[in-house]
Amino acid sequence: MPEGKHVLIPATEGAAFVVRRGETIKVIDVEEHQIGDFVCFNLHQSREKLSTGETVNFNSLAGSGSIHLTVGSKFYSNLQNPMFEIVEDHAKGVHDLQFAPCSSALYAATVGDPTHRNCRDNLTHAVTPYGLGYLDIPDPVNLFQNTRPRADGTIDYQPAAAQAGEYIALKALMDCLVAISACPFDQEIDGKRINHPRCTPLRVEFVPR
Repeated sequence: MPEGKHVLIPATEGAAFVVRRGETIKVIDVEEHQIGDFVCFNLHQSREKLSTGETVNFNSLAGSGSIHLTVGSKFYSNLQNPMFEIVEDHAKGVHDLQFAPCSSALYAATVGDPTHRNCRDNLTHAVTPYGLGYLDIPDPVNLFQNTRPRADGTIDYQPAAAQAGEYIALKALMDCLVAISACPFDQEIDGKRINHPRCTPLRVEFVPR
């Protein structure tokens, strides 16, 4: 994508685009408190793709010692290769590595509505033009998602971390296909909405070199 270009991801929708090695993108929370489900694939061999498990392994055991991502943390593939590095982070490490993308099955089980827009379908539709499908979608890095485990194993659900205009900047360490869903989750949990107060857009900007 030429310098100065951007991708606007409407609320509750998804998009996919190519990021070349050495390019940096900013994923920007346009209005505030919006989660972005982020997945990526090796552009030249799509069976190599994001692994949140390997990302935890390498950042916690061979990196900072923490599963909380921050500047300098890397996203790793299922072949244990670094795919992206965080170079700026206004959310100060408040991102989630635990949750799979929301899906029609999840909404059917929780609110009885399998037709609800969801991240798994958004990501699938975004990568379909690149020859990928539903079963190719890995578990995402949930950008800005503020869900932390408590000592008893329950989850503390809080609104997403970023304010309007804040962003995370990611530098590609290999040629990648990236897909992002502006998460459609609009249900209350413990009286709170994790996309607060409503689902809103995300913007991706390519940083000029």
